[in-house]
Amino acid sequence: MTLKVSVVLSPEETLPETDCWMVIDILRATTTMSVFFERGGARLYPAPSVEEGMALRDALASEGESPLLMGERNGLRPPGFDLGNSPLELLAMDLADRPEGVMATTNGTRALLKAAAAGCPVRPVCARNASAVLEASLASGERIGIYCAGRMGRAALDDTACAGLLVELLLKRGEAELDDGARMARALWQNGGEDLPALLRNSDHGKILLSLGFEEDVRFAGEIDRSSVVSRLGTAGTNPALFTERGPAASRYIKNPSNRPSLRR
Repeated sequence: MTLKVSVVLSPEETLPETDCWMVIDILRATTTMSVFFERGGARLYPAPSVEEGMALRDALASEGESPLLMGERNGLRPPGFDLGNSPLELLAMDLADRPEGVMATTNGTRALLKAAAAGCPVRPVCARNASAVLEASLASGERIGIYCAGRMGRAALDDTACAGLLVELLLKRGEAELDDGARMARALWQNGGEDLPALLRNSDHGKILLSLGFEEDVRFAGEIDRSSVVSRLGTAGTNPALFTERGPAASRYIKNPSNRPSLRR
C-alpha cells in the first residue's frame, strides 16, 4: 500500500478528501489536549470561541456536569476560565475526579471543528504524541491528511515544522506520495536541521509566547514522542467532543457510550 499524504498549511484552505485528519496546533492547543488525557481527562469539548466555550460550560453545568473551562485569548487565560492554554498547568493536576473539560482557543479548536465536517476520523496531534497518533491514523486508510491550525488565518512555522516531522515519520514506514504541502513541510523540517525546539522558538507564535513568559511551555511542546495517549473527535449528545482512543480513560468512555450525555443547547 502506497500512502498518499496531504498537508494543509493554512486554516483557510479547502480540505481535500482523505481517510483521516491529524490536526496540529503545537503552540499550544493540541499539546495541552495531549496532557489533558495523560492526566486522566476523558472527555474534552472543543469550542470555536471564548464566548461559546463559556456557554457550553454553562449548558453542561445545567446537565449536572462540572467541566474545567480552559483556553486562551491572545495567548492568555480569559476572565472566568479555570485554566489557560498551558500544558504545564495541567501537568500538575490529577483529572481522575474531574475528567471533563471545555476548551476554546484562537486557532486549534476551530481547526478541529472544521476538520470534523469532513466526516472522517479526526485526531489532534502534537510532537509529544506524534508516533502514537500517526499509528492510530494509519489504520483509517491510505490517504493521510495533516491539517495545520496556523495562526490568525495564515500558515505558521511552528505547525508546519510539526507537520514536517510527521511526514518524515511516515516516510520511514515506507513509500508515500506527497502533495506540495507535504513536500514544503518536510523541506522546512529538514532545512531547520530537524531541531524542533529551535524551530518553535523562532516562529512568530513561539516568540510571542516567550515574551509572555511561557518559555517552559514552548520547551515542553518541542519534546518528541513522550506520550502514547491518542484522542479522537466524536460527539456527546449534539456536541463535538474528544475522547481517549488510547490512554488511561479509554475503557471508561470509548467502550461505554452510555457515559456520553445528551445535552440541550
